[in-house]
Amino acid sequence: MVGLDSKTDTPFQRSFPGRHSATISREKTPASVVQILGCPGIAESELETILPSLVASAHGTVLEIGPGTGNQLPRYDRSKITKIYGIEPCIDLHPALREAVKKAGLSDVYTIVPCGMEDVAGLKRFGVDQETFDCALTCQVLCSVPSPGAVASAMWRLLKPGGEMIVYEHVRSKDILTLGVQKIYQLVWPYVIGGCCMDRDIATTLRQAGEWAKVDLQLPTKADAFEILPRISGRLIKAS
Repeated sequence: MVGLDSKTDTPFQRSFPGRHSATISREKTPASVVQILGCPGIAESELETILPSLVASAHGTVLEIGPGTGNQLPRYDRSKITKIYGIEPCIDLHPALREAVKKAGLSDVYTIVPCGMEDVAGLKRFGVDQETFDCALTCQVLCSVPSPGAVASAMWRLLKPGGEMIVYEHVRSKDILTLGVQKIYQLVWPYVIGGCCMDRDIATTLRQAGEWAKVDLQLPTKADAFEILPRISGRLIKAS
């Protein structure tokens, strides 16, 4: 991944345009890897995806899971935002994240929460409680957490009735040959990319996280058959 930038167009890079720092098992990840994964070239490549518009649609009180070094911060529409809570358990990333918050002009509305989603008591100390959020953003996070179903369910509980879960995640391929390649890569991939799993069925995990009034997810198409990391994107609306 060293040297990855938006000007190249290899199959791997087309599959992996977004920064992946949110998926790192951060306590075990060298700073150099985090810096590479959070580099501007990767952030720039996301401009060609639906991700910027998804982030810009966030509104009200927002929960951001795994902000990493803050690549998504410039994409928020400040006029729509009341408050953002960034759940980032890796304190090594906090200096860069604070700088990104300041640069994005969000210092007065952004709170870095140094807890994992499993730390309910810790989250509550920062005001992160059930049914308090209008939106929750997960961008390439559920691939690496130990229990994606538990995290997705926790996010559902934190949303207000009618709240939106905004999603951009890579998933298991539905093409049998590409899935086979994913399975082979998976033998070493988690050790290289901090616990990331290439072949999770994230769409099913999200649908089963709670009761939804609407599920509007863009799933991989036939054109994505040979993508090593096909994406799902969109939103799920919590039932009232």
